[in-house]
Amino acid sequence: MDEVNVTPAAEAVWLEVLGRHRDVVARERVTAAAITVGRAFDNDVVLDDPYVAAHHLRIVRGDDGRWSAQDLGSRNGVYVEGSAQRRDRVALERTTALRIGHTVLRLRSSAEAVAPELPLAGHRSPWPFALVAIALVFALELLGLWLNETGESKLIRYLTPALTVVAIIAVWTTLWSVLSRVFSGHARFGLHLAIIGSGLLAYSLYDQVGEFGAFALSWPALTTYQYVVAWLILAAVCFFHLRAVSSARLPTKAIALAALAALGITVQSLKLSEWRSTYGQAVTLQRLQPPSIRLAGAESMQAFFAQSEALKASLDQARSREPDEPAESDDAQ
Repeated sequence: MDEVNVTPAAEAVWLEVLGRHRDVVARERVTAAAITVGRAFDNDVVLDDPYVAAHHLRIVRGDDGRWSAQDLGSRNGVYVEGSAQRRDRVALERTTALRIGHTVLRLRSSAEAVAPELPLAGHRSPWPFALVAIALVFALELLGLWLNETGESKLIRYLTPALTVVAIIAVWTTLWSVLSRVFSGHARFGLHLAIIGSGLLAYSLYDQVGEFGAFALSWPALTTYQYVVAWLILAAVCFFHLRAVSSARLPTKAIALAALAALGITVQSLKLSEWRSTYGQAVTLQRLQPPSIRLAGAESMQAFFAQSEALKASLDQARSREPDEPAESDDAQ
């Protein structure tokens, strides 16, 4: 390897190794006019990347003080991040990031200004909020079961939904914690538990309020389109899970989840429309409510009989029409 000339300490630079989320995973101080990068142990910067050559890259400071990177004849080449064009030589600017193999490098000047420090805030554990949210979900679920109770109370009717919710929360939180541990190095089980608890609490609140409004105000649309709210809450929960795993590319993640939610809503709407065209639109609510919470006024007898007469007239007209000629059967053909 060529002999390198040491530059003054004031001209020292830092070579940063970036992770998959553009976070700095390693930083090497460079005080030489030229350094080599590769997997071999005689390099100035050694990378543990099987897709990097033994002597992959040479970074040199010119007489004008500018730095440049030169490919040392590697098989996989040198690329500027975000470009698919292989480069033999790259002038390194402040924002230039190089990709060699699966590793991203960036050169920073020691005189470069950094952002001011963030204010130190007290760390709050997500566990209290998570446990409160889960407790409220169970309370709302048990309240809904109790309000719909029309016969003798049985413990199994209360235990089955509660155990189902526990299983869903445990599996969901564990999966996201594993993903968080793999991609960010921290499981953050309490944070993911708080996120799913918040989502379930939001849906449970809407479920109760929607049932109340549909019965009390005669607005069945609050329950008919409840699946739309469920899809939106699911998308929001997944977004916060992804943000807990990594804060990189949040707009892209939000757009992708919004598109998936729109697709789910569209598909379910088409299925419901087909079902209603076949079996008709149900006008009854799925849950019984106490008559005392009814807020909408009752229809008058005249309006009821007028609707009945209109329905009778349409049925009589349908009966008077001749049915279409049946198609020939396969046997007749």
